[in-house]
Amino acid sequence: SANQRKGRCGRTSDGICIRLFSEDDFLTRPEFTDPEILRTNLASVILQMTAAGLGEIEKFPFIDPPDHRNIRDGVQLLQELGALEQGERSAGEGKKGQRLTPLGRKLSQLPVDPRLARMVIEADRNGCAREVMVIAAALSIQDPRERPAEKQTQADQQHARFKDETSDFLAYLNLWRYVREQQKERGSSSFRRMCKQEYLNFLRIREWQDIYAQLRTVAKQMGIAVEEPKGEESVPEQAVHTS
Repeated sequence: SANQRKGRCGRTSDGICIRLFSEDDFLTRPEFTDPEILRTNLASVILQMTAAGLGEIEKFPFIDPPDHRNIRDGVQLLQELGALEQGERSAGEGKKGQRLTPLGRKLSQLPVDPRLARMVIEADRNGCAREVMVIAAALSIQDPRERPAEKQTQADQQHARFKDETSDFLAYLNLWRYVREQQKERGSSSFRRMCKQEYLNFLRIREWQDIYAQLRTVAKQMGIAVEEPKGEESVPEQAVHTS
C-alpha cells in the first residue's frame, strides 16, 4: 500500500518519497494488505451466501479462503441474532445444515450489517423504525463529525449542540435533524461551506443520507413503517434505547 501511494504521488514528475516510519518498520511489513474477507467479521457474508443458496462457506472457492475460526464466529453471531437455525443438511444450505429463519430472510434484505439490521426489525415493533434507521446508517459509516488535531476545542464546541445526556444514539438524531434543516434553508454550495466551518464532513453526510435512503426503500418494500413525522419531530427515546 505504501508503494502504491508513492506511485500515485509521482504521476506528474519524479520526486522524493519521505515516509513517516522507519526503514526497518517498512521492510518488516507484508507486501500486500490482507484481503478484507480475512480481516472482517463474516456474518454478513455468511448471511448473504445462505440467502443465495451458495452452500457451505468452507467449500466455496474463495481466492483467499477465510479462517475457519472466523466462519465459526460469524455463524455464532447469526444464531444469536436469530437469523440462522440448525436444519437437515441439504444441497444449497449453509454451514452444517444451517438455514435462514424468517427473521434471517428479512435481515438479508437490509443493506447494513446484520446487527444493525436486527435493530431496525426490532425498532419496527417498537414504533421507531425511522429513527433507528437513521442511527443504523450513521453507524455504518465513519463519524461525520470531524476533530482536526489542531482544532479539537473548536470542533468540540460546535458538536456540543448535538449531545444528549441520555444517549450517544440520540446525538445522531439531533445531528440528523440539524443537517436536514440546514439543507432545506441553504443551497448546495452554502451547505458545503457550513459543513467545513462547523467541522462536519460533507461527503460522509452524503453517504449517511444515501445509506438511510437505501434502508428506507427496502424497509418500505418489507412493510416496515417509515413515514416521516408531521410537524415537530418527537423522538420516542425509550423505544429507541430498547431497540
